[in-house]
Amino acid sequence: MLSKSARQYISHRLLKSTSLFPSKSRSFNVSTSSSFTWQESTDADQRQYPAEDVFRAGMKHHHICNTAFPIAHNTTIRPYRVKRLRDQHDIQATYYGAYGSLPEMMLYAHVPFCQTRCQFCEYTVVNPKQGRNVDIQTNYFAALYAELDMYANLLKTTEKKLAGFDIGGGTPSMAKVEHIEQLMKRVESRFQTDWSTTEVSIETTPRIAADEPDKIKAYYDMGIRRISMGLQTTDFRQAKEMNRDDANASTDYIAKAVSNIRNAGFKSFNIDLMYGFPLRASRTDDPWLKTVQDTIDLQPEHITLYRMRYKGTSMAHLADRVKLDQVNRQEGQARQLLNQSGYIGLTGKNTFSRVQGNSGCSDYLDKRVRKAVPYIGIGLGAQSFSHYTLSYNLGAVTKKLQQYIRSVELNRIPVQDLYHLSREAAIAKMASVSFYYGGIDLVAFEDCFKIPLEELFPTEFQFVVENGLMTHDTKGQRLQMTTLGKQCFGGVVALFYSPAVKNHILNLQGGEQFLVDPVKALKQGQSPYQPIPDTTTPVRRRIIPTTPQTPPVSTVPLTTSILASQTAQQPANQTRRTFSTLSRISTSKPFEFGNILFSGPCNQKCPFCIGHQLVETPNNLRSQALNNLDQFISLMKQSKTPKIILTGTRTDPQLYKYEEQLLNRLRQDLPNVHISLHTNGLLAVPKMKTFRMYDSCTLSINSFQPETYRKLHGVKQMPDMKVILKEASNVPIKLSCVLTEDNIHQVDDYLHIAKQLGIKRIALRHLYGDDRRWSIPAFENKQPIKYHQSNPVYDFDGLQVTHWIFDKTSGRSLNLFSDGTLSDEYLLTKAPNQASM
Repeated sequence: MLSKSARQYISHRLLKSTSLFPSKSRSFNVSTSSSFTWQESTDADQRQYPAEDVFRAGMKHHHICNTAFPIAHNTTIRPYRVKRLRDQHDIQATYYGAYGSLPEMMLYAHVPFCQTRCQFCEYTVVNPKQGRNVDIQTNYFAALYAELDMYANLLKTTEKKLAGFDIGGGTPSMAKVEHIEQLMKRVESRFQTDWSTTEVSIETTPRIAADEPDKIKAYYDMGIRRISMGLQTTDFRQAKEMNRDDANASTDYIAKAVSNIRNAGFKSFNIDLMYGFPLRASRTDDPWLKTVQDTIDLQPEHITLYRMRYKGTSMAHLADRVKLDQVNRQEGQARQLLNQSGYIGLTGKNTFSRVQGNSGCSDYLDKRVRKAVPYIGIGLGAQSFSHYTLSYNLGAVTKKLQQYIRSVELNRIPVQDLYHLSREAAIAKMASVSFYYGGIDLVAFEDCFKIPLEELFPTEFQFVVENGLMTHDTKGQRLQMTTLGKQCFGGVVALFYSPAVKNHILNLQGGEQFLVDPVKALKQGQSPYQPIPDTTTPVRRRIIPTTPQTPPVSTVPLTTSILASQTAQQPANQTRRTFSTLSRISTSKPFEFGNILFSGPCNQKCPFCIGHQLVETPNNLRSQALNNLDQFISLMKQSKTPKIILTGTRTDPQLYKYEEQLLNRLRQDLPNVHISLHTNGLLAVPKMKTFRMYDSCTLSINSFQPETYRKLHGVKQMPDMKVILKEASNVPIKLSCVLTEDNIHQVDDYLHIAKQLGIKRIALRHLYGDDRRWSIPAFENKQPIKYHQSNPVYDFDGLQVTHWIFDKTSGRSLNLFSDGTLSDEYLLTKAPNQASM
């Protein structure tokens, strides 16, 4: 339903509607009054919550409480959503009410193409194959121009000054240069522009900047004066793990990219870095400070530090592994190093600049953050925000190009969600974005909302000032974070959320628990984010040695000048031993089973996977000839071992390309051996013909509850158990369930569902190296019917459940690793190719 203020603002309906493309421009006839204002607040946005409670909740959910707002769209701002009707009258009226009378505004153009999909990416990016397709690029930019024309006609933008313009993504520099050039020309013709006073910004990657210098030069020639390069890390092992090795290919690419950017003429050059990634158990060093120092050595004008935001990324399930003390340590060390090197930024601000008086940000971002200048976003999933509205284009959820393009072809504003906000919701959005600079411009706030911040948030204002979280700069008219406030970022920003969002945060489950209550700690002058000590038994740590690289010959230095204090902590070089000989393995008696282990990318992202604790072995998922397979088969024969299991160290064996051929080989050479599969089950149905070839199967399913399953497996898709059991009735299925704090309370339901499915055997496994032992009510007053490798087995009316504790496991197996190593060590962490000397 059209909001009250929008109804008052529109005098009559659109007179005509024709095609949006240049040859058939659309015409609007709208009369206005000055009555357009905020939507009436819902009951949820009129409540008050104690500042101390909100601060605690924000600290607890620090991964969620950040500059991204709103939170929980479907409940917190859904009531303000403008209905999408066929004639779009209500949508057009609301847009015009918000932007129609503005003398100036800003523009953001989204290009959703990337060479790869980085695991940390939260943005609207399409399949990389689409982005490389020339025809798809052409069709997308045609729709982009048409959407721009649509707003030009509706809002009469030729009468408006363009105060800022950014071209982002994705990776906009992946597009053909003529598309960007045409976009610049279109914007010039649709707004009052002056590129000599408005700094246009575009984004690139090291690889594109290195490989396509003519494209970088063309950007400068067409009037773009700021370029931002997404580097994120100079640790190439880390980059590869996050699927970014195609962009951060090597130090050569980085040095060459910088050289090409400088040769093109850019004097406003920013490099983006990212921190807050999980630190792998196998590493003793944190590569973050080296990344910062390497970037300083490149001497860009500006450096921006982005904290990893897990929501909406393929790493979302790993958020709980990153504690607030790690994040604050990394940010604080980086800030100190940057300041010492002449890069300055407001306390709490993400961007640092070595140019005096320069914010380091583009005009678009600077004015958006400091002054809340309204902007329109065009393109797939693009966001738009005014003092009264917030909207997201089609594709923000689906990331489907055709939906967006088709809407434009049908002469429809390609909006997915348009919210005519209440004043509370608009304030919260402005405040959240403002915290990108670590504080709120009090003059801009009062200009927008016609009331001082301290009058709207009296208790919150008092709380942050009295507790030393923010300072009231009366001269600069800012409420600015202190160093302590930055360390409590989630708690501080949550104080200025809308009441509906505060309520959501207050009732949200999970989050980080601290040793001391954050509010109590503040009052006592203690650190408000004291982590709970880790009392688990440490897993053995191993180092993968790195081969020193010869620095590239370049006029741009890229040193390894990490801080001396960190260098001093580095252990001496250690060498990994690899065993491929058979002399150490006795075949005088059978092994309990033989393992063929696969390594490579996985289709799940389980945070507790034991593979994360192993030295990484080569990817063999595409290797038709497995290293040392002949020797493995020979040992199986000599030892008369009765069983083989296909499994993985950090992947799923059904991802192996030649799975069927391998099974045929094993059947031929070892005709009397039982062949079993240990899998997550996602490929069981698509590969059902091969799945039926096994004699048995263990399925790793850690919960039957979708939300818990997603958290523990890192993906939403669950195996279709009913289809698997029906289509592969010849294959006995056993379930394996890793016990964690997330699913321990579901054990009874898990056993009940398994029985209903007809499962006969289950293994409940504790994490290797974890001393925590939860009480399992199902086992109370139960006596084991037997023991398997020192672990008790219980009977539940025909369902046999093994309570599996790795630390108590004994056994002997023959293991073939992907690098060809043969080992008789049952615990894989103790295998020869996992040892160091």
